[in-house]
Amino acid sequence: MGKEPLVSVIIPTYNRPEFLNEAILSVVNQSYSNIEVLVVDDGSKNMYAQTICDQYDNCCCCYKENGGVSSARNFGIRKAKGSYIAFLDDDDLWKKDKLLIQVEILEGNKEIDCVHSSLEVINEFNEKLNIRYGATKNKAHKRTGYVFWNALGTWLVKASTPLIRKEVFVGNLFFDETLEVGEDIDFYQRLFYFHKVFYINEPLAFYREYNNIKRLSLQSNKYIGIEKKIYNNFVKMGVNNPFVLQKIASKLLVSGVNRYNLLYPNKIIKLSFFEKYFFSIKKIKTINFD
Repeated sequence: MGKEPLVSVIIPTYNRPEFLNEAILSVVNQSYSNIEVLVVDDGSKNMYAQTICDQYDNCCCCYKENGGVSSARNFGIRKAKGSYIAFLDDDDLWKKDKLLIQVEILEGNKEIDCVHSSLEVINEFNEKLNIRYGATKNKAHKRTGYVFWNALGTWLVKASTPLIRKEVFVGNLFFDETLEVGEDIDFYQRLFYFHKVFYINEPLAFYREYNNIKRLSLQSNKYIGIEKKIYNNFVKMGVNNPFVLQKIASKLLVSGVNRYNLLYPNKIIKLSFFEKYFFSIKKIKTINFD
């Protein structure tokens, strides 16, 4: 592979010191060696992140005022010196060969801009829960290539698995800092519109599940209506073909209504055929999820 390109690993953290050291260890112990670790402390109350980072030569702690996980990731992207960008949540872990496998794929396939994978689930004690998130074997091929239309409103890149070329992050293709939750849903759907990806149906990361009411991923009600914001972000990025926008709005509208109906089965929203396929832009702009 020649000289190893630098990989910048961005780990946002905010008032959650209990797993950060393990997360960093899973990076510095990678079989791939040319790595810089950027831990972005998003305004935590004490300096735990700095203390932990000081243990490692290639780990830099960057402190900023609190702005949310999107703000922290964008901050890290702009600080990063690497050719490739990877994200790791501060309570997740990587398998040892994660970066080596992904860098080799990106180096050998210049038309691919993002490599992602399935993942395994662990608990707070690092015990495997025999749960795997990713594509089924017969659908894995649908997550490689230009995946935008089959992914929109259906699936996205799993947290802590992607490796992305640095040049992807231009213009408006950053994480939306106005979103409290679902910023990954929004970002990766927009990435899919412009870039091809490669999927590895082998778990390369461990996703930690545990009971903590502060975890935003467990606050399902906060995701209601996010599809309207995603649609608006496509418009902001310059997508203006009316037929494309109609199809995007249709898929997002159905996804948003399904999300709402699952969470509030006593207040079912029904969409007519024409609302779904002919007036989806108008409907997604005006639908009330209250």
